[in-house]
Amino acid sequence: MDWGLGHASRMVPIIKRLDACGHRVVVAADGTGFKFLQDYFSHIEFIRFPGFKPQYSRSNSQVFQMLRSVPKALKSFKEDHHFVEKIIINQKIDGLISDNRFGAYTNQVPSVFITHQLHIRVPSFWLFLKPLVDAINKHYIKRFDQLWIPDSLNEPRLSGKLSFPAFQNLNTYYIGLQSRFSLPDQNHEKDIDMLFLLSGPEPQRSLLEEKIMTQSAKIPASFCLLRGVPGKKSAAYQLNKNLLAYDHADDQTFLNLIQRAKIIVARAGYSSIMDLIALDRSAWLVPTPGQTEQEYLAAYLNKKQWFKTINQQQLDLYKILNFSHSKNPNFSFTPKPTNFEVIDNWAASL
Repeated sequence: MDWGLGHASRMVPIIKRLDACGHRVVVAADGTGFKFLQDYFSHIEFIRFPGFKPQYSRSNSQVFQMLRSVPKALKSFKEDHHFVEKIIINQKIDGLISDNRFGAYTNQVPSVFITHQLHIRVPSFWLFLKPLVDAINKHYIKRFDQLWIPDSLNEPRLSGKLSFPAFQNLNTYYIGLQSRFSLPDQNHEKDIDMLFLLSGPEPQRSLLEEKIMTQSAKIPASFCLLRGVPGKKSAAYQLNKNLLAYDHADDQTFLNLIQRAKIIVARAGYSSIMDLIALDRSAWLVPTPGQTEQEYLAAYLNKKQWFKTINQQQLDLYKILNFSHSKNPNFSFTPKPTNFEVIDNWAASL
């Protein structure tokens, strides 16, 4: 799904596993996810898979914008389904894995749906609609043969109430955290005062970037911004005298920046959080305004004292710099590796 890089990046370990086991893998994607995965896996087959991309509001609430998008989304789900059925026939596909694309289901071959959001968060004043939202979510997910959740079944859970409890009568597997990274063997000197990891939908991504540019120019510290826009410049460049920027970074550059950063500020996207946990780093989480999933994750992980959080409207880099010169919190758990047994068994059964 082309709702930011997270849905593509968390598929990397699964694609790697299937490819390493000798399976022919075909990736169908669009937008930034297509570009990211194509750069990552130059040797496998790719199909451009256009789909629904939500339009976010500039305000702090996305409810009415999302409601206006529902007819377009439902139409897109039908188009996705017809597109997938053709791919399966034309490409002689034996099994299908969909990361959060509800319409990418089929009855022709065994299928899997991947999500960490079984229980979609709704704003408090819409809470009466939650049973209906859960029912609609389950209605689409049950069209797939299996459900894979990128988290642990038992505590401590990274996704909290988003993915637990599991829906009844769904063939559900918790497959562990999904990150393409593992903890590096060597450390780097921490010479970046603050690293920003931007991602997610427009216009909110650019609004946060503007705040970072404006504030960083006034503070005598070293800042680095990873803009999260694949397909643009790969080399670093200066946005202002204090702010070095990368449009996109390969894995080695990303790891290098993470290790060099004293403080990390990131969106509260689930895939970004999984990557940080895998690299044993905490961060200040800035949820996308009005994106209830990110707002929940930021509050939940802040309460567990694994991450800190600040909302976009109140972003204050000076405050963060002066608050954060302390060691990262103890996550109190070691992230469990991907449960490849589930993936291997599914692939072997095709």
